[in-house]
Amino acid sequence: MVRSVSLMLALLVVGATSARGEREEFTLPQETATRMWRLTNDPSWRDWANYHIRNCWSPDGRYVCTVRYRAYDLDADGGPFVRVIEVATGEVVRSFDIANTPRWAHNHNWLFFVQQPEDGGLWNVMWWDVERDRVAQLEGHAGYLGCTDYRDEYIYASRVTFPDGGSAAGARIPIHGGAPDPLPLGGQLEANPRHPKVYTRISNYFEPFKPTRLFFDPDGGNIGVASTCLQQCHQSWSGGGEWYLFGNQPMKGRRWDEPFPSNQHYLSVMSCGDICRGARTDRYLVGSGATGQIVSADLRSGGGHVVVPEALSYIHDSSTYKYSGDSAYYDNDAKGSPDGTKICFVSCYDLKDGPITHISEQSSQETGPGLHVASTEGFPEQGRLSVRSEVIGYEHKTETTFEGLTRGMYDTGPAYLREWDAERLAQVSEYPDDLRPGWTVTSFDARLIPESQIEQMELPARFAREDWPDRDTPLMWQRRTDVYVAVARRPDRPWLRGTAEGVELIPGELHFETKGYRILRDGEPLGGELVAAGQSIELPGAGEYQAVAVEHSGLESEPSRVLRVANATGLSVLAEPPDDFSWTRERWLIEGEPAEAEAAKAAPRAVREILHRYDDVIHREWYENGAPVRRHDLDAEGNAIRRLHYEDGRLARREYYTADGELNTEELFDADGFITEAVRYRYGEEYEHWWYVKGAPVKLWTERGGHHTASPERGGTYVKQGIDWVKVAENEA
Repeated sequence: MVRSVSLMLALLVVGATSARGEREEFTLPQETATRMWRLTNDPSWRDWANYHIRNCWSPDGRYVCTVRYRAYDLDADGGPFVRVIEVATGEVVRSFDIANTPRWAHNHNWLFFVQQPEDGGLWNVMWWDVERDRVAQLEGHAGYLGCTDYRDEYIYASRVTFPDGGSAAGARIPIHGGAPDPLPLGGQLEANPRHPKVYTRISNYFEPFKPTRLFFDPDGGNIGVASTCLQQCHQSWSGGGEWYLFGNQPMKGRRWDEPFPSNQHYLSVMSCGDICRGARTDRYLVGSGATGQIVSADLRSGGGHVVVPEALSYIHDSSTYKYSGDSAYYDNDAKGSPDGTKICFVSCYDLKDGPITHISEQSSQETGPGLHVASTEGFPEQGRLSVRSEVIGYEHKTETTFEGLTRGMYDTGPAYLREWDAERLAQVSEYPDDLRPGWTVTSFDARLIPESQIEQMELPARFAREDWPDRDTPLMWQRRTDVYVAVARRPDRPWLRGTAEGVELIPGELHFETKGYRILRDGEPLGGELVAAGQSIELPGAGEYQAVAVEHSGLESEPSRVLRVANATGLSVLAEPPDDFSWTRERWLIEGEPAEAEAAKAAPRAVREILHRYDDVIHREWYENGAPVRRHDLDAEGNAIRRLHYEDGRLARREYYTADGELNTEELFDADGFITEAVRYRYGEEYEHWWYVKGAPVKLWTERGGHHTASPERGGTYVKQGIDWVKVAENEA
């Protein structure tokens, strides 16, 4: 049974209940000028907001959960601690000592984590009900948590010990009481947020048609292949549960209830490495990578936008030691908030005050010595730079150059620096012609923990052994990750409408994060308090009324449409849209003129448009004699991103175009709805081309190949031969 813990006991068992914090607000000093919040700012600790596949946001968007520990090893140098931060203030509202793997429930403000007793031993599975401020311990013990099932009845766990002393690789633990149910699989147990399906990751990266992920039912039965090694990539669920997602390419997905082999659909023109839910709906996805872009995709059109151009999160390694450990310690691990308005991520660079520039032109006798950049503003007069894997010292700077360079400091940088003779090395120190225009330049000094903090820290545990080769390198003291939030878009606008009883406020399309509404009369706020869902107020008299949705975070929507009211009346704030309300309507056109649906379907040619109350036309379809021939899904600027082509009323071809009109991907469908070919384009040319037979890949041509693709070598043509994937000559394909 569940064991309740009193609040006083909880203070002793799970640590302090609050800690002061302050949210730092700033504008990202990159081309998007994104509105940003920094929630932690202590580079001597690693603050981490979960792996990309797991949500760090509470279901109402009010809180973010993090893990804090001093070094790279969880059991060394302090920690781990589970902390819950209120996004609106940056305040740590709860901290749990010697705790790890925090997981929010899908549908309730419940946080689960594992915690080790003060005297050591097995890790307990803990449950904090935020609304009731109640902490409880579930039955059994576990070393690692997955997530809750789609009904929030169980929490999945790995490395489980049962109350009777038995153990299993994986189990689901009843939240409301009862012993764990063993599962045949452990590992990264990730349940679909809306449907009865779970997946886990298994170790296989060499046999092309062996699985790297497996699907199974909530009780562990009906095991099937989610993905194979042949198409390995970062994977996760979408927020609404309809898609099993594939990253490391333009965003793709498979229907949640279709195991391999089945169609793997392109979903967006946006590309990414890590991929995850962008909201508690299937409309938005988020993509990220260690150092690169963080993007938000809008599946309504297939478009999207860059939110953070460069996360700048990486750790320098030397030629003899990997100080970064692995990518887990610097991946930005971005996740979208419940309404898709914000993205939480981490970075080990100071995104607020750390300078950034880009190489503007290649150094040569014509352009002059030094490293030529767009601007040196913000960099110290003398210091050290980070350029890709290399640390470069400089003696002085001008407005657009760094000069007096020292290449490959601390044994960093590409191997060729250590292979070149002294004459060539001196040449690239004066004229760094191997560094290319467009490459990012940051400050290595801004990548280090400040000296004042280092003086109070012990040597990291993994560097403390007596035979450590270099105790003086600053590479040991590179910053750990801090937690940031980037604003991806404003909240959805509500709608005001008049009824026989008065006025109704209908919430925006997504409103999980809405705290309340500010009512405006003739452009001025009406009263000082927000009006929450379920409340009613009196509108005092005639005027033009609008409503603004306000999140728990403080983020506000644009004002709603204006509703003119002639007399004092009541306003009712609805929690959900009523059944007789829709955000969209259809409009039929014949030769550009409005027409009835029946007449349009009988006409030789007609157009059907889907209009949104705020966004105007979002989909446009062309018909001939009542049958669809093509469809365009439009982004906010009216660009046709997703384009569908029909033959005999069935989908035959799907294309994605960038906002600039460049073809990005193309898929061909057979009469049964299976994708037969999928092509990716780059600069107007084919870049990758897959062939399928009923969902199973049978052939690939790729220009590049390499990591996270099916081709271990660089480019070429590969075909399925039995259970093998074989490179063949072009004339044999």
